[in-house]
Amino acid sequence: MSPNPGRRRIGRVVLAVASALVLVATVAAAGTNVLIGSLAGNITAVDISENVSTNTGSGDAGSLSQTDTDTGTYQPLNIALIGSDTRSGDGNSGAHLGNANQFGGGRSDTVILLHISGDRKSAIGVSIPRDTMITLPQCKNKGKSVGGYEARFNVAYEIGGPGCTIKALEQISGLPINNFLEVDFGGFKNIVDAVGGVDVCLATDVNDKKSGLKLTAGNHTIKGDEALAFVRVRHGISDGSDTSRIRRQQAFISSLMRKVLSSGTLLNPAELLSVLTAATQSLTADPQLADVTNLKDLAISLKDLKPNNVTFTTVPWLSNADRTTLRVNTKRAQPIWDAMKNDTAFPTKGASETVLTVDPSKIRVNVLNGTATKGLAKQVAKALKAEGFRIQDSSTADSTTYTETTVQYDPAYDKSAATLAAATNAAKLEAVPDQGAALTLILGSDWVAVQPVKISKLATDYTTKINTGDENFCAQ
Repeated sequence: MSPNPGRRRIGRVVLAVASALVLVATVAAAGTNVLIGSLAGNITAVDISENVSTNTGSGDAGSLSQTDTDTGTYQPLNIALIGSDTRSGDGNSGAHLGNANQFGGGRSDTVILLHISGDRKSAIGVSIPRDTMITLPQCKNKGKSVGGYEARFNVAYEIGGPGCTIKALEQISGLPINNFLEVDFGGFKNIVDAVGGVDVCLATDVNDKKSGLKLTAGNHTIKGDEALAFVRVRHGISDGSDTSRIRRQQAFISSLMRKVLSSGTLLNPAELLSVLTAATQSLTADPQLADVTNLKDLAISLKDLKPNNVTFTTVPWLSNADRTTLRVNTKRAQPIWDAMKNDTAFPTKGASETVLTVDPSKIRVNVLNGTATKGLAKQVAKALKAEGFRIQDSSTADSTTYTETTVQYDPAYDKSAATLAAATNAAKLEAVPDQGAALTLILGSDWVAVQPVKISKLATDYTTKINTGDENFCAQ
């Protein structure tokens, strides 16, 4: 069955919401049992035991945060994050969304496989494009057998709900899936509004009538329908493809994570309760994850999780001959599944603790000496050239009193800036709209030396779009 083309307009809102939930949950540890008790029953529980092999689907399993008696660490978790494109329910229809009569029942608009490490200090979120062609698993729907034929990945949800989506995820990844979280459009808007909006940046103007998004280039704080439009927009921006939206969505997610973890949210009891209430009331989950006591325990275990240790990526993919559907690049994807299976870091980070994706040979640099040390710009330019960077010029800055080595970059070249910053230990990164492809390195009094950088081979695959939760960049 081929999906209604109109559904392709809906963005991957679930990763933002699920990421928010996990991070919002971390602040629950600061709350009291009274607060937790007030949230009991807010999350809608769905029994998926008909389609899953583990007992988590029926809610018979114990705590989500049991420790391993040998290692003292928690058990790693694999959670399916599902975004439904249903138009039924509050906030799920409208001028730019359509209605249930137009689009019928829901499919999984997006699915993310989220792996939370055993030490609870890192996480990996892998997006599965909705138009990925797979052989649907054999599932049950009210006792009847369904599936077993080739179709788009998102059809699994339509024929067998979240349990069948989990089976499809297990089939793709080879990993056991412990739990699931599901959110709809209305729930997404509720959470964003509860945190007071999310700060985003656009590299170009957008005026898209289909999604309803109209924003100028630069910084904005967005809420409600505007926030939903931001993660949905596809037309009139970038190359217009469904997969191209991922980077914008990751920019949104990163900002949302930072907002939720800000002191303003954590230290304001009224705002904290508002966010937790909105998050829990906006979700559907398996009975184990729907239990607020389990959620509280998970929250406490995640107290050391930092945005820079949360990696977002898309499963490596290849285009099919029809140019509208995809297939998983199994060879490229295997390192991701191996990292999840073995509970190891992905991708491997360099000394800078930043995932680097742009090779120095693709980066043009102008070096400016912002210190009183004569000849420093030429010396550094020579060292950068030896590491593969393409040096355009080396000269004196407008001032010789810079205290911090600074990388100036056009927002479209933020990934290149990350590589240069890692190679130079630059203390400051400064976005300069319309600067162009060449980066500017201004040497400060804190200058030490050029160091080699390690580029992640998988991260250079344009299909994966790897980002970390601490990234703050202008989306295209």
